[in-house]
Amino acid sequence: MADHSLAMESAPLGELEKAFSVFNKLSAELQSSYQVLQQRAAALTTELEDARCARERAKHEAERTAERLRSLLGTLPAGVIVVDEAGLIQEYNRGAEELLGAGLTGTPWQNVARAMLEHPLSAGGDWLTRSGRRVSLATSLLPQQKSARIILLTDVTETRALQELVSRNQRLSAIGKMAASLAHQIRTPLAGALLYLSQCRSRRDETQRATLLEKGIDRLRHLDLLVQDMLVFARGKGPGERVRVADLFKAVHDAATAVKPNGAHLVIDGTDTLVELDGNRTALTAALTNLINNAFESAPNVVVTLKARLHGDRMEFTVKDNGPGIAPSIQSRVFEPFFSTRAAGTGLGLAVVKTVAEAHGGELVLHSTPERGTSVELDMPRIAALDPPLPPPTETREVA
Repeated sequence: MADHSLAMESAPLGELEKAFSVFNKLSAELQSSYQVLQQRAAALTTELEDARCARERAKHEAERTAERLRSLLGTLPAGVIVVDEAGLIQEYNRGAEELLGAGLTGTPWQNVARAMLEHPLSAGGDWLTRSGRRVSLATSLLPQQKSARIILLTDVTETRALQELVSRNQRLSAIGKMAASLAHQIRTPLAGALLYLSQCRSRRDETQRATLLEKGIDRLRHLDLLVQDMLVFARGKGPGERVRVADLFKAVHDAATAVKPNGAHLVIDGTDTLVELDGNRTALTAALTNLINNAFESAPNVVVTLKARLHGDRMEFTVKDNGPGIAPSIQSRVFEPFFSTRAAGTGLGLAVVKTVAEAHGGELVLHSTPERGTSVELDMPRIAALDPPLPPPTETREVA
């Protein structure tokens, strides 16, 4: 009976020992897991601190960069304007304020441009401020912002003045090098005029006197054209007035008629004649007349066509003839000052055209095929301001 009681008591004791052993094991596992969690928490705390420090450093660096950019924008000689997606000015620097005035924030950029900027000049597409400064505009879209953009305004007044001065000095240098040739070119028509006019005094026949007088006047006209070409070449006058193509064509027609040989024909295409250019009327008239006169002298009974065509914001003048063409070996030299293939030629006609084209921001292109004629294209900017609606193209007319 006593043995049975001891067995009953030992059974629960064994179960308690097993349970205690399981408890100890679970406690050890929990302790280990807690240590792992502590280590992980410490690592995460360190990582968070590193990330916070990195963010602080990035913030300070961004602030320093922003401050440097603000300082840079403040000292830039160019004007910088930030325009948002609605077209309103959000920021601008001191350079923009000097060019366009203060109080621009929140103002529509288009209103500011219309109020403070004149129409762009032909040469280089510059704009003219109310104070008379020439400004070049460049636009760049802001990344990740639709329609928002940065507008850069660069004052190019002095730059353009220096460019014009260099161009003029180059032309004057060319004139200086060719002074002897110029003296010869002037002396020849002058001597002819003096000869014809002096003979008028000894001739009593009115018909003979009229003929000699006409020849003398013709030599003087030739001399006058030579002097005019020299002046245009030396000055290289560019933009300065609004020139309507129709008025320009009328002036060219009158000038070309005065030098047109018998048998030659001039055809003028009046398309796009209501377009306006920003240029010098006298210089453009001289350039186109020189092209026509050069074509007149290419062959007897030549047909010369003058056309004007609008291509986007560019106006293209074309003078084409059905003459003998220009030899490929000399096509690269025809625009050089004083280069001529004719004994009586001055060598200034096409040089004047090139000078006028460059002064107006234009380009010259020569196309010539032997026995098939020559075509010279003068391409230059038009006035960017809105023009009135253009009428249908007028009919081509021929000037006998």
